[in-house]
Amino acid sequence: MECISFIQAVLSKLQEKLPLNYTFAQKLSCLNPKGMAIESSEVNITTFRALVRQLNEANRVAEGEANSVISQYKKFLEEVVPQNKSLSFLIAVTGLINYNMVC
Repeated sequence: MECISFIQAVLSKLQEKLPLNYTFAQKLSCLNPKGMAIESSEVNITTFRALVRQLNEANRVAEGEANSVISQYKKFLEEVVPQNKSLSFLIAVTGLINYNMVC
């Protein structure tokens, strides 16, 4: 019985520290090519704006560069994503990303 309570405590601690529990990791979903193609661009822009704001607060993106980065992201969503919404593009990009994560 003591072993089970130990395992439960360890698993509880691991779940608390999972990256998906952090808002920053959740906001990174706006950079997923599959999400860019499927989700509304307004949702992605709002999420990206929050991500850039958080990076700015951590002094990783300068205040003056934040607006430029957001406008480049909007431009990418408006121009590049609609041209490449084909299934083969999504499979190629997400497959490449998954391959690079494994290697």
